[in-house]
Amino acid sequence: MGTIKRILITVPNTSWFGKRLWVVPPYTLAMLGAVTPPHYELNLFDPHLGNLGFEQALAEIEAFGPDLVGITCMSLEYAPTFHRYAAEIRRRLPRAVIVLGGPYATTSTDLAMEDGVADFVVMGEGEERFPQLLAALEEGRTDFSAFDGLAWRRDGVTVVNPIVTYIENLDTVPFPNYAKAQLPRYFESNNAFGNVMNARYEPYAITTTSRGCPYPCIYCSTEAIDGKRIRFRTAENVLAEVDWLVNEFGIKEILFLDDNLIFNKPRFRKILQGLIERNYDLHWKSVNLATFLLTDELLEQMWEAKCYQLILPIESGNQYVLDHVLRKPLKLDRVAGIMKKARELGFETASDFIIGSPGETWDQIRDSFRFAEEMDADMTSFHIATPLPRTQMYEIAREKGYLPEGFNFGSSQFFGFGRGCITTEEFTPRDLHMLRALEWDRINFKTPEKKARFARMAGIGLDELERWRRNTIRNLGIYFPNAEGTDYTAQENADAPREGLLDKNGRFAKVVNG
Repeated sequence: MGTIKRILITVPNTSWFGKRLWVVPPYTLAMLGAVTPPHYELNLFDPHLGNLGFEQALAEIEAFGPDLVGITCMSLEYAPTFHRYAAEIRRRLPRAVIVLGGPYATTSTDLAMEDGVADFVVMGEGEERFPQLLAALEEGRTDFSAFDGLAWRRDGVTVVNPIVTYIENLDTVPFPNYAKAQLPRYFESNNAFGNVMNARYEPYAITTTSRGCPYPCIYCSTEAIDGKRIRFRTAENVLAEVDWLVNEFGIKEILFLDDNLIFNKPRFRKILQGLIERNYDLHWKSVNLATFLLTDELLEQMWEAKCYQLILPIESGNQYVLDHVLRKPLKLDRVAGIMKKARELGFETASDFIIGSPGETWDQIRDSFRFAEEMDADMTSFHIATPLPRTQMYEIAREKGYLPEGFNFGSSQFFGFGRGCITTEEFTPRDLHMLRALEWDRINFKTPEKKARFARMAGIGLDELERWRRNTIRNLGIYFPNAEGTDYTAQENADAPREGLLDKNGRFAKVVNG
């Protein structure tokens, strides 16, 4: 490997090959940019800006001429695009070092290295490993045996060094390098149709304040990426970033992407009190609140601190399923009180449910729809259970023979959170597709008032909402990348999964790591 002077860090455009465009402030690119030593010439390149096409993006990369290219991938459903991007970069820049990262590369490392394109995969947290890898390459090292959380090649054979260490003090991680990432250019875009990453107040930014998760939920891969033990930034560090975002960029809303923002309640209360005392023109929400940790007192303080929306991952309306199938620590009898208090205070509300998990019965699935209807959130989303790599759900489905013949994580036909692939004695994927689409429509749009609440949450007009509804039913919520219901079967990559607009997309919590 030659001398490294120019580094380019990039992510594939989600709209390539018949998918939907998501323009999101580039948190991952900016975090990696913040830890790249200043003596390198650095380009943080996001082809979502301007919605660059595949060839346009490659031409820009080739013109920059990097010696090392870092590519991150958010989730498994974007893996085919990710690999095509990496392969073409390798073809055009044969001497460049190619480093992969992000949740996909972390949870499916062998698959990420399988095509022989990448030189390295940085697994898990990249803020320490990436600059350490750069230092090792500068030294001319060829043996990386002692480097944990790294996949590499030795004599043509892939070697995967498991993750051993995590960043213990998250306050040592610098704030994102938004100067290089051109943050203000993202202020002109938002993600209509999505409650999770759809900011109400602009300009907005995203951040995380903790990493890791101790809970045993079978559907989640957070433990494989960030570890089982939760690590927190201090309240002081979080508030310092808030001050910086408001004063430097005029931010009006912050989206917290944590899985466990409120786990440490004393810390969370200090953050809330700091927001209240500052009294900025700043609103916020968390994309994944632990419903079971909410209290009336906490909701009151959150409202005072200008949180305006609650996104509640209920997951099932059947207590047995929560306790023994999904293994999620939520008691349903607490939800009605939380919703009552939320309405009294003025919060907008969204709820998420998962249907079709291995071990769930048809009647238990119907319980989720009944519970969702009684809950009466402003927006209710239903997601078909997806067996992600390194999750208990995948292991259970595999052991019980619930996965289709030829199932593998490298095939795009099995992925997309609107698409089921698990078949049990109780249901087939098509059963779930039909039920999900019809019940989503019935529960969310049964009155004009419900339609208006949903449209506000989604950031769209009522006319757009009606087109969305029709196309969801027409396509069973599986594929239609826009409100017009455009079918992409004739596009270049006809095998690409055709996700519906309701897709959870890994809850976009994984944006934090790529």
